[in-house]
Amino acid sequence: MQNASPSLLDRFFAKRTLAAAYTEERALFLARLMEESRRGHLCWKPDGEAPAFPSSIVAGGESLCPKTPVVLDGGRYYLQRNWVYESYLLSQVDRLRVSEPAPFYDKKLFEKELSNCEALQPEQRIAIASAFENPFSIICGGPGTGKTYTAALLVRLLLASVKKEKRKSFKLILSASTGKAASHLQSVLLGQGNLGSFVKTETTTLHRLLKLQPGENRLFQKRRIDADFVLIDEASMLDAPLLAHLFESIGNGTRLVLLGDPDQLPPVESGSLFPEMASLFGSHLKRSMRVEASDLQQFAKAILESGSEEMERLLKVPSPSLEHLNWPFDAALQEKLFKMADPFISNEKPDPEKSISQLNRFRILGSLRQGPYGVDELNRQILHEAGRRVQPGQWWAVPILITSNEPRLELYNGSCGILIGKSSRGIHLREGTAYFSDFETGGVRSFSNLPPFEIAFCLSIHKSQGSEFEKVLALFPPGSEHFGREAIYTAATRAKKELRLVGDKEVLKKMIAKRSLKISGFTERYRTPKK
Repeated sequence: MQNASPSLLDRFFAKRTLAAAYTEERALFLARLMEESRRGHLCWKPDGEAPAFPSSIVAGGESLCPKTPVVLDGGRYYLQRNWVYESYLLSQVDRLRVSEPAPFYDKKLFEKELSNCEALQPEQRIAIASAFENPFSIICGGPGTGKTYTAALLVRLLLASVKKEKRKSFKLILSASTGKAASHLQSVLLGQGNLGSFVKTETTTLHRLLKLQPGENRLFQKRRIDADFVLIDEASMLDAPLLAHLFESIGNGTRLVLLGDPDQLPPVESGSLFPEMASLFGSHLKRSMRVEASDLQQFAKAILESGSEEMERLLKVPSPSLEHLNWPFDAALQEKLFKMADPFISNEKPDPEKSISQLNRFRILGSLRQGPYGVDELNRQILHEAGRRVQPGQWWAVPILITSNEPRLELYNGSCGILIGKSSRGIHLREGTAYFSDFETGGVRSFSNLPPFEIAFCLSIHKSQGSEFEKVLALFPPGSEHFGREAIYTAATRAKKELRLVGDKEVLKKMIAKRSLKISGFTERYRTPKK
């Protein structure tokens, strides 16, 4: 039931929590619970019988904010903070699902406008109708299934059904974890035509929308967003605390729609609640609208539905868009990766906009962060080799990834940019100027002082979520078998035109046989009648 040797840190906190109630059996149990929480699970349901705890340590989940450090509900054990997040999310979902829609929509006019959209797929039509009927809804599907297009059309149909005599203006907010994803929403929406002066549109990152400062995690602030409609993209990337803050901010008169792919990797942090919510009340788009790289679409589908045999079949015959490379993980691979990363070294200063655009054409993705073939070490090696080759007076450009939120600079965790400098001797990152896309103007913004960042010749598959690249090289070194099929699927769906996989086929098979979902009690508690 328990781990044989929990970490010293987990044992320390378990002993501190138990205090006078300490026994070895209780300490091992709580240490395991704390380990499961650190792995992102909101709760833990032990296989065997749990030790008895005093009521000051473990209590039932009768209240939203229990006083005990551990909560027991339905055989599931929660750390207090995880219980609060899950319980608060359930209460907010209940509130939004039963709230009355705003009174200024004309349902008959909406249905008439929807019936005139003849080119829609049946599943898109169902998704749009469901989003009109429900103040909170989810539109989900893989890449190319038309999530963003469907949501953009929903916005236009909603606007067409507003009774102008009852509503003089309409506030629309488009948001996502990254500015790039939020900007993509806006471009698709505006690509269908001007919304007119009646609509006030705001495009922003989620942290900025929620006014969350770094490290802030307090709920019950009830700071409502002033909007008629809030549309959130890449919602599969949102962890439980961020979802709780989002749902809390949505007033009863505001419509909320989430877009995302429930089959992607779960967030690194607590919970993977988006797939559960998508299963409970999501509209699923399954037909891909893309005509290019059909091999990639078949491969992504095989990962989720057909298993390793179909995956192997697709990889046996190389195609222009899909190939398995039998490269061993050795020193020769490191040289190959350096050539493929192709660090910029030139006598001429690079154009920042062109350099950022180049980043979207090819990227190396890796399943591991640590180890000799983890992305941290590979980035270090590529940077070191580039620094060895650059000559004094030459220019260099290094891709970077912001790793913390800095609202003051409008830079957030996951923001990708380019660091450009002129060599005096080697590459010194502090001497460079950073450039990031400005999604409002379409240009770039420059920075001399940055929040914490990391080198990004190679990206972890987790950090690549929300991005798309024309070509992807995905690395699955030994150790990747600890991940599930979601890691391969996420890497595969980052590529638009070409995917190359590097990894032992036995490792890939083991990954296909596993799932990466985090454990919670959300679905069971939602379906259980309230007492």
